[in-house]
Amino acid sequence: MNLFFASNIGIIGGADGPTAVFVSGSLSVWFWVGVGIAAAAIVSLFVYWFKKRK
Repeated sequence: MNLFFASNIGIIGGADGPTAVFVSGSLSVWFWVGVGIAAAAIVSLFVYWFKKRK
């Protein structure tokens, strides 16, 4: 089970025409939660480092 990326693949083929492959995907909510937590951690480290430096 992949919590970070959801995707679908559909194949449509006909005897009298070309075969089409449709691919769709989207990032999951949990991916953006992880990105937000990582960004908050990086920002807090920079703030801590900047305040300690002064």
